Amino acid sequence: MAFCVATVIYAEPTDTLGIIGRIDSNPSLEVIQPEKLAQRLLPARHMTELTPDDSSSTPAAQTGGYRVQVFSSNNPRTARAEAHGRAATIGAEFPEWATYVSFDAPYWRLKVGDFRSYEDGRAALSLLKKQFPAYAKEMRLVRDRIKTSD
Repeated sequence: MAFCVATVIYAEPTDTLGIIGRIDSNPSLEVIQPEKLAQRLLPARHMTELTPDDSSSTPAAQTGGYRVQVFSSNNPRTARAEAHGRAATIGAEFPEWATYVSFDAPYWRLKVGDFRSYEDGRAALSLLKKQFPAYAKEMRLVRDRIKTSD
């Protein structure tokens, strides 16, 4: 027979530690959890965006810029595969531009490139529309945080 004991901790909205901080700062409370869950509970400021081919742990410098959004869908059955498929197709044709597949519930999105200026982004959008006319209707230029090579 197994018993389970649960402790509920209430954190006020103005609490600077938050629930996780209160648990971590309580020496008499032992939390047993998988490592992956602990990583997911870290605040967003500790997480870095990684490209599919970037496995380094150092965060890249970022600044405001533009990317071409090629795909956006919330279809739970097909959106993920479609985004990754288009990323592979575009990446093969334009290897100099990074592709970024992201999931921001409920949308899967594919964005291409790190363009500092609006003009560079518009030129890339034009090239992508010419090369992939089947995707052209969905493509648009969006402001985004881009990676810099500095």
